Amino acid sequence: EAFEKEGLLKCCNAWSRDTAQKVYVQHKIKEEENDIWEQLGKPGSTGYFFLCGSKQPEKDVYRTLIGIMQTKGNMTEAQAQAKMESLQAEGRYVTEVY
Repeated sequence: EAFEKEGLLKCCNAWSRDTAQKVYVQHKIKEEENDIWEQLGKPGSTGYFFLCGSKQPEKDVYRTLIGIMQTKGNMTEAQAQAKMESLQAEGRYVTEVY
């Protein structure tokens, strides 16, 4: 919470089972697409992305991030895929799922 108050991180929780309207993590990511592009995708950005929890949304999250790279970065699908692979190799896109 202290890091979030300082603007060092943003935690976005999605509770699909606890609300009347299903809100999945990919929906939360889409809501934050401008910030995600600025911090993760934009040339010169230095942000990190961590996905923790259930393995179930991992593919949808990845597809959503690919879409952000394509729309915000005017990338082809192949370029967006290469960007995500680069982020993974740099340790800037990390999944800790079970």
